[in-house]
Amino acid sequence: MGRERKRRIRLLPAALAAGFLFLACGFAGVLPRGTSVGGVDVSRLTLPAAAAKVRAALEGELAGRTFTVCAGEDRVVFGPPALHYETDLYPALQAAARKGGAVPLRKRQRVAGLEGAVRGLCDGLFRQGRAARAVFRPQEDPPFAFEPAAEGRYVDGAALLRAAEAALAAGEREVRAEPVNVPPSRSEEEVRRSVRLLGTFSTTFNGGNAPRAHNIALAAAALNGCILAAGETFSFNARTGPRTAEQGYREAPVILEGEFVAGVGGGVCQVSTTLYNAALLAGMQISEYHPHSLAVGYVEPSFDAMVSGAACDLKFRNAGAGPVYLVCRVNGQTLTASLYGPQSAVTYLRESVVTATVPPPEPERREAAEERELRAPKDGVKSEGWLIRREEGKPDERILLRRDSYAPVRGLSEGPLPREGQAGGEAPPEGQNAPPAGQGTARPEGQAAPRPRRPRFPFFPRGGGR
Repeated sequence: MGRERKRRIRLLPAALAAGFLFLACGFAGVLPRGTSVGGVDVSRLTLPAAAAKVRAALEGELAGRTFTVCAGEDRVVFGPPALHYETDLYPALQAAARKGGAVPLRKRQRVAGLEGAVRGLCDGLFRQGRAARAVFRPQEDPPFAFEPAAEGRYVDGAALLRAAEAALAAGEREVRAEPVNVPPSRSEEEVRRSVRLLGTFSTTFNGGNAPRAHNIALAAAALNGCILAAGETFSFNARTGPRTAEQGYREAPVILEGEFVAGVGGGVCQVSTTLYNAALLAGMQISEYHPHSLAVGYVEPSFDAMVSGAACDLKFRNAGAGPVYLVCRVNGQTLTASLYGPQSAVTYLRESVVTATVPPPEPERREAAEERELRAPKDGVKSEGWLIRREEGKPDERILLRRDSYAPVRGLSEGPLPREGQAGGEAPPEGQNAPPAGQGTARPEGQAAPRPRRPRFPFFPRGGGR
């Protein structure tokens, strides 16, 4: 049921009293026989009496009559005296006083307070619309919450007021307007399509190396929650700031001039590499990257991205139509970078191709009391990085991204060195002569000394290097 309100507005028409005072002063007699105003016989009446009789007749016409303004299920009902006639009674009585006879009376229905009532109806039915919205929560899983859309609603107040006035002039008893529903500017489904997963990539690291694991978590936290506007370029260095001890970074292995050495911020390159691969899979435009001098164990050749100080950065541009959201988090010993943005019909795959290997130089040997391998030898690598663009209904497109060369690693061990005069190996037990020349340690002419077996893994555990 709608609301129903009756307006009873009692008016004292001061202008009416003043007009009759004027008429009475100018006309002291009575109206001639056969005089009527608006069909009401006012013969032989004074002007005030005639006016009162015409008013009474008009009020009688409106007795029991109502005028209703409806908006949806809400309504306002008007009755007398708010519902009244607007007439030209004063000019009609003047004409009757001058010439008598049948004098017409122009009249029109009016409602006092109509504009305010229409405004109240419109305000009561108004509802503000709301577009659906995605709330980015980079620390949570899933990283988005969605606020549903809501339809707006309104009544055209100006149009309803005009329609009410026209209905009153036509003698009608009701006017109606229906609320207009306004669909939201963005539906929830549209919003969900704007934050689809575009690309994600994970690498693993050795949690037992506490300083390095700490640096990885610190850099990942600096990246997490980044929002890249359409057309904006991301800079790893700008986002993380300097990786210094003052910023909380610790010493861990880094690659410096082809060697693994201790340095502040070791492990950060694994974060930049993980993000680089996620950006490739998300279709970002890579504008700056730098390979390591040595191959690293946490990603395939030609898919690493080294950062160092202010000179070496990782940069990529969001060439899409909407913002891209970055989530970068550590879970246990796994680092994952994910990019979300407007849904795309294109997906990407990566392919690393090793085109050649470079054997390491002869291992280096240092004297020590105990036998120990300090650094395992490792082949160098020449490689290519390919990106495969895939779209439904089209053939795959292979894109050569880069060619790289990674230096070999020279093995390093320590232990007892051969005694003077020995060709190598252990010294003979006391009292036992060394083998004669040409026996034992001698090799056939032209035969190379056997090379130690080279493991196919880097010196540092998976995730090693910066």
